[in-house]
Parts: sequence; C-alpha cells; structure tokens
Amino acid sequence: MAVLEAEGKLFKVLERRSGTSQSNGNPWSSQDFVLEIPGQYPAYAVFNVFNDRVQLNQFKEGEYVKVSFDFRGHEYQGRWFNQLNAWKMERPGTGETPQGPTNGQTTPDPQAAPAPPTGPAEQPQQGGDDLPF
Repeated sequence: MAVLEAEGKLFKVLERRSGTSQSNGNPWSSQDFVLEIPGQYPAYAVFNVFNDRVQLNQFKEGEYVKVSFDFRGHEYQGRWFNQLNAWKMERPGTGETPQGPTNGQTTPDPQAAPAPPTGPAEQPQQGGDDLPF
C-alpha cells in the first residue's frame, strides 16, 4: 500500500482510551484526533493512534501538522466503516517528529492551500484578447 499523507491543522485531540486485551492480557491504548484539512470548504478527518505510535502530547491543538497514515475498512452488522490509522506525525518542513515539548506556536505551510484571489488585480482577465491564437 502506498504511503498516505494529509496536512492540516490539529483541530481537536480526543480522550485516550485504554484497557487489557482479552485474548492475551496485553495492555493497549487508543486515541483519536481530528485534522482540519484546508481548502475553500475545510474538511475534517478523524484519525486513530494505537498504542502511542504517535506522541500526541508533543503537539498542540491549532498547530499545522503532516500525518502519515493507512486505512482499514470493516463490516459491522451489515454496514461498512473506514478507519484512518496514524503512524507518524510531524511538523511540515522539519522532516522530523518532535522530541520535546513545543512552545505552542504554529507554522502553517504556505503551499498547503493557495489563498483565493482577494482583489480585482488578482482576478483572471475576461475577454478574448488574451488568447494565444
């Protein structure tokens, strides 16, 4: 499977769940987080981190991040569901996951979503004079 990645704002970190496996008695933990993916209409995606593969406490809500993940689909009572499993999170441009606490500042990626035109100077020209033929 190809490496899947998404970039956006860490919108919300949800509560951690933990327990013990019934099959072998090993402890486990799971935590979800919501990523806001920029665009004209922002999209929200819920990712899951299983057994601390990503140290979510190293990131702050509102911080711009890059998430590497895979997905799984499963059926439950005749309905199908998808799960996005995050296995790496980093700050774009650094190429590394954080090693210590952050100072809470965010650094958005300027190439993630181009800003829409804001004024008449940035609007495309209308009319037939700009055609090359």
